[in-house]
Amino acid sequence: MSAKKVLFITQEITPYVPESELSLIGQNLPQAIQDKGYEIRTFMPKWGNVNERRNQLHEVIRLSGMNIIIDDTDHPLIIKVASIQAARR
Repeated sequence: MSAKKVLFITQEITPYVPESELSLIGQNLPQAIQDKGYEIRTFMPKWGNVNERRNQLHEVIRLSGMNIIIDDTDHPLIIKVASIQAARR
């Protein structure tokens, strides 16, 4: 039987943003869920202070290219992926 899948969405994750109570929850809670055998993916916005090169962010072409409308304004949706080294299995 395949693992149940969980999507976790947060605004902060350590190590991508400076450490705070919320960024630690953004890292530790998904890790605890994964440790229980679930397959987990975590989404967060890419804030301007997130270093793409240092954090090895890569665009996922098959998921990018859509537009989302916010307040009658079209915004391109660009999905990038990275892994937290300690969280990999």
